[in-house]
Order: sequence, then C-alpha cells, then structure tokens
Amino acid sequence: MSALSIRLLDGRSESRLDGVQGLVCADASGQFGIRPGHEPLVTVLEPGLLRCRMAGGESRFLACAGGPLVCRGNVVRIVSTRFLLQDDPQALAAQLARQLASEGQARSASRQSRAEMEQALMKRLREWAEARAS
Repeated sequence: MSALSIRLLDGRSESRLDGVQGLVCADASGQFGIRPGHEPLVTVLEPGLLRCRMAGGESRFLACAGGPLVCRGNVVRIVSTRFLLQDDPQALAAQLARQLASEGQARSASRQSRAEMEQALMKRLREWAEARAS
C-alpha cells in the first residue's frame, strides 16, 4: 500500500515525514483528511494541530503556524514559519508553551532595546538642535 510523504518547509530547513497513511488538518472551510491517492489539492492551513496516522497505526502530532499546503502525487508540502512534531499531544502542548514563552521574552527584549535606541536618538537630536541654535 502506498503512503504519503509530508514535507515541512519553514524557511530555514526542510523536514520530512514518510510512511504517513492519513493526515488530518484544517483550513478556513473546516477540518479535512488526506490519504494516499488523494486528488491534487492546494489550500491554506489554519494555525493549529495536525494529526498524522503512521503506517504502524500510531499517531504523530504536528503543531503548525498555518500556511500553504500543496498535495500532489502522495507528497504533501506544507510551508509555515514554525513546526513542532511530537508523538504525544501533551508533550507537544508543553513544547509549544515553552517556545511561545521564549518568543514572548525575545519580543519583550526587542521592544526594550528599541525604546532605548529611540531615547538615545531623541537625546542626540536635542543636542544637535541646541548646538545649531547657539
């Protein structure tokens, strides 16, 4: 029996998941499934959880930030900014929470740095304006 090959492209790397017997995901119209032999399909996935049923019957879970999905010839390509893959949905939820917290801290540090640069720039502009006025 044939199987799907899932290609995950995130802008930095490509991951591959072979031996997939079924993929369940969602787009704006709702949840749908893809099995080997599926007709060609192009859609945009909603952010969320995808479930892959493997050849041995086990499931793998994939968190995706959303993006285009192209299915053609038993190859499913998904492009997104981020993917997290786990065998256990609870482990995936914990990994996602850690990553979101880390990204939140990075955004906070970036905002702080930008505010400090803006203050330094304003100070220099005032100094420059005072020097030109005298």
